[in-house]
Amino acid sequence: MKISKEQWREMNGLADLDQEDLRGLARREANLVDHPVHYNQGKYEVIDVIEDWNLNFHCSNAIKYISRHAHKGDAKRDIEKAIWYLQRYLEQLNNE
Repeated sequence: MKISKEQWREMNGLADLDQEDLRGLARREANLVDHPVHYNQGKYEVIDVIEDWNLNFHCSNAIKYISRHAHKGDAKRDIEKAIWYLQRYLEQLNNE
């Protein structure tokens, strides 16, 4: 089923936006990909810390979830995810 641009805008609640508003929305959406607010709560963006410290996959994910836990979604779930990654890494270290 093919829909028109106008139908798509209506379905997504964007029918009342003009071109300038749509461009602004696109810029904000791009910012959510490039620099999400939940990873920019202090002086340093999380990706910059991960790269500067040269963290491995498991530690990087733990830092990511710890840093965002109070700013995005379910704080308890994010801390549980961080612990999961650290426990998995600890198992690897114990098996070396």
